[in-house]
Amino acid sequence: MSAVAEIVTLIVDGYALIGWQDVSVDRSAESAEISFTLGATNASWSPEAKRLRYGREIEILTAPEAMGPTGGGDLLCKGYIGGYGAKYGGKVKTITLDGKSKSADAVDCHPVKHKTGRFENKTLLEVAKDLDEVRCGFTTDQQLTKIPKVQRQPHDTIYQTVEREARRLGLMLSGQPDGSISITRAGTKRHAGALVLGQSPVEEMDVKIKCDQKYSTYVARGQKATGTGKDNLRQEETETDASVTRNRPLLIIPEGDWSKKELKKRLRWERLRRAGFGTTITVTVSTWRDEAGLLWEPGRLMAIVNDPEDIDGDYSLSTVNFRQGLEDGTRATLTFVDPKAQGGKAGSDKSDAVFDPGSGIDEDEGGE
Repeated sequence: MSAVAEIVTLIVDGYALIGWQDVSVDRSAESAEISFTLGATNASWSPEAKRLRYGREIEILTAPEAMGPTGGGDLLCKGYIGGYGAKYGGKVKTITLDGKSKSADAVDCHPVKHKTGRFENKTLLEVAKDLDEVRCGFTTDQQLTKIPKVQRQPHDTIYQTVEREARRLGLMLSGQPDGSISITRAGTKRHAGALVLGQSPVEEMDVKIKCDQKYSTYVARGQKATGTGKDNLRQEETETDASVTRNRPLLIIPEGDWSKKELKKRLRWERLRRAGFGTTITVTVSTWRDEAGLLWEPGRLMAIVNDPEDIDGDYSLSTVNFRQGLEDGTRATLTFVDPKAQGGKAGSDKSDAVFDPGSGIDEDEGGE
């Protein structure tokens, strides 16, 4: 199958700039921001492009080429220009841009207006909104319970405070095309179709299994600021990974004042992340969209089949790189992990046991 070309449009101050010959957009379920680079040679809109030198707010849209040069389409990224370049050589002028989604400000900036940095009996979404002085916007598709206490550290950015608490709850902060940040887990939605080795639109499939970041035993030790008894003083919880047969322990000191149950979940999250992200399936496809025409979206499930490697199941899209250029045409590079490594539940899975990271974040094991 030949590459399915896209027409990419950048909107700045109401102007639609089309004709980008080199496009790269990176999006990950693990990142609170989306990054992009764009390039055009001898563009016909050079006067308008000068607006981009001021770090303007922009929107990047994309539509299949078959729809024609509409100057619209699906939103890839709403954000700001971070860098502008104009290169001259002979009669050739090349304009290059790079930037990130609006959520980059929450990653980079400190909340300076909140007087105490302390929050009591609020959900993580409420905490995030209170800290969001840059107005990138926070949302969630999860049922969040109130957290007894959150204390921001003086050096923390907005993102760092929210991410630390998200880690405690087994949640991720994922950047969205509209510039907001979603507090989420993977596996609540899925992509249409399947990616099957040897069948279109799959061009390459790369399977990697790494064991060097896994540990046999995960131990957390901490102490609550108030209270007495074994649940508050000299806390210790453990989590084991049966796939690691040698003695290989990892000690984790909790990032806050946590309960016994929260310590256990933090360890489970650590085990899943290390096991799941050491086992990846990377697929290069000749389209930016699934069978239903939806742009590839991190966190969605996708059916993947690779018979030689004993893979047949649902996997969560972790990262996607949208790429379009004169040399390689239109491609998307998709990296998948087990959905449990992103807080989701096990999907349909007939794959070999080596691809299973073990019990999910909310699954009970004997004795817990």
